[in-house]
Amino acid sequence: MAIELACSNGEAQEAVGVVSLIAAHRHAMAKVESLGKRLMQAEDAEAALIGPQLDAVMADEAVVRRQAAMAPVADVCELKMKAEYFERLMNNGWCDVDWDDLQELLRSFVDLPI
Repeated sequence: MAIELACSNGEAQEAVGVVSLIAAHRHAMAKVESLGKRLMQAEDAEAALIGPQLDAVMADEAVVRRQAAMAPVADVCELKMKAEYFERLMNNGWCDVDWDDLQELLRSFVDLPI
């Protein structure tokens, strides 16, 4: 399942490859962070409106994270990029990386064409 990124010019672009999926995940994490901050500062009425939006954005982030984990690597450079990105996600506490995501990440490394 391909995802679409909105570019700075407003046009949708299909995300393919490890670099695009990592960029899409970073974008999704920024949305989660932004809505989370708004929720923390919101009054009761506004919080009731933001809550469902935050849930939807968090679900989207999880989907994009799984896609990034599953994306096949084309070469050793992409393998290193994915490994470093997921290492930062886990070590810096940016988001919760599920066990299933880690399995898919490792599986994508095994399928590296040699």
